[in-house]
Amino acid sequence: MEKRTILAIALSLAVLMGYQYIFPPKKPVPQTVTAVKQTSPSSTATTKETHPASAPASASTENTSSSLPSSASAPVPEVKGEDITIDSDLYTCVINTAGGVMKKFTLKKYRRDIAPDSPQLEMVNVVKASYLPLAGRIALGDQVFSDRRFRYQADANGSNSLKISDRQVELRLTHPLENGLVLVKKYVFYPGEYYFDLSYELQGDKGANAAVSSTCLSWSHELFPGVKKKKSYVYSGPEAYVNGKLFKQSKKQKNIKKMELEGQVNWIGYTSKYFLAAIMPREPEAAASAAGVIEKPESTIVETGMKLKGAGSFRVFVGPKEFDYLKKFNLALDKSVDFGWFGIIARPLVQLLKFFNRYLHNYGLAIILVTILIKLVFYPLSQKSYQSMSKMKLIQPKVAKLKEKYKDDKARQQKEMMDLYRTHKVNPFGGCLPIVVQIPVFFGLYRGLMVAIELRHAPFFWWIQDLAAKDPYYVTPILMGVTMLLQQKMSPTTGDAMQAKMMLFMPIIFTFMFLNFPAGLVLYWLVNNVLSIGQQYMVMKKTEA
Repeated sequence: MEKRTILAIALSLAVLMGYQYIFPPKKPVPQTVTAVKQTSPSSTATTKETHPASAPASASTENTSSSLPSSASAPVPEVKGEDITIDSDLYTCVINTAGGVMKKFTLKKYRRDIAPDSPQLEMVNVVKASYLPLAGRIALGDQVFSDRRFRYQADANGSNSLKISDRQVELRLTHPLENGLVLVKKYVFYPGEYYFDLSYELQGDKGANAAVSSTCLSWSHELFPGVKKKKSYVYSGPEAYVNGKLFKQSKKQKNIKKMELEGQVNWIGYTSKYFLAAIMPREPEAAASAAGVIEKPESTIVETGMKLKGAGSFRVFVGPKEFDYLKKFNLALDKSVDFGWFGIIARPLVQLLKFFNRYLHNYGLAIILVTILIKLVFYPLSQKSYQSMSKMKLIQPKVAKLKEKYKDDKARQQKEMMDLYRTHKVNPFGGCLPIVVQIPVFFGLYRGLMVAIELRHAPFFWWIQDLAAKDPYYVTPILMGVTMLLQQKMSPTTGDAMQAKMMLFMPIIFTFMFLNFPAGLVLYWLVNNVLSIGQQYMVMKKTEA
């Protein structure tokens, strides 16, 4: 590797790391993300919030067209309910009849860390009454009903446990309203899926003709409560996909009291590095307007709009951000996987890794195979580069003589050196191009390994049991530094003493930079160095012969 190219890579890495340190994503804090579906022009009327007789509360006047009802995280009278457990092959979900909200959600195929005794990963575990995922509000005429104050009756065949096997399971919750109406909150769970459906219906003598002006569903709970947050350069927090664009709470919005979005809403939710909780309208094409409101830094609300006729239906996803799985929703849910600026490169590289892993059953071996494949793709460029570098090494004595002869005349020295390069058909910058071209591939793989759920806790061999985490014993970054030093020894020397000293420290600098990089990325760079050394050695032998 030509020394100036090493410097170019070092500067590129420094820019990337510096940007991430200076502009880190906002630390995740408890957020409120709310979806509201507006269904009738009459919803512009002033409405009064109504509570059932069993849980009295003072009424409040609101305008449902321009703002949401009071924050979903506001204190509410405590209503005790019963837990109903839904057991799937993929997860365990606990719904409480007080509000019909989600109390717990545990993923069975994912663990908190790589320790053998590590518990299953809890995405939701409600410990505070103010954080209630999937609480709802229904606007009926000039009244708004908040089901967080309802004690639903569960129609679960007298059982507090439902098992999802080979067919869908339905959990039906009911609560009486005024005028003989009954509110039905219905969950439908599906086998082998991380999503479920949630709908509101009105039943009774007037249920068929009841004018529901809006249905609101909120997600007011951060993911993985109680789990110590690790420093990450990947965004965590509330997210929404509106008008074909991804909306996030940025650092600049920290002191903004209110922010509004208008347009079609595909989904809203709360995201982390590898996992997502998202609420989707069942009919996104009917969603005509949306607004995001940030009342405080710890409260973000997204409002959607949709015409309804007595019912509101949602699809809720809670699970891992598997790119292919999210894509099948056709709602741009896969945009929640944050591949960053180099997504156009990162996505196909991750897909290629998954393809090789199907046959190798080891992502470490898949990374090695992808490295070899990338090396083959860039082989023609690399070959020309190493040939140029070998010729440069052979004419170094002549270059040194010219520098000594014309040391007092820099212009003449430069002219004579260029004539020398032309005579021997040497391009002094020939070694740069292959490395410069590979830099986007490097950053694409870097981002892919950082956010791809498939590599989370994916083992390689021996001490490397998580390719998405750093090498715990720093063996691979040290070996990578050694291979860089060896490459440097094989490259042409420079007459510039300052540059020579700087290049001597480059392998050391790179080694320290890579200490905390994902082990999978370091493995890629290490294997690439070994292959480059072999190719460069063969070219040098052929040139010297």
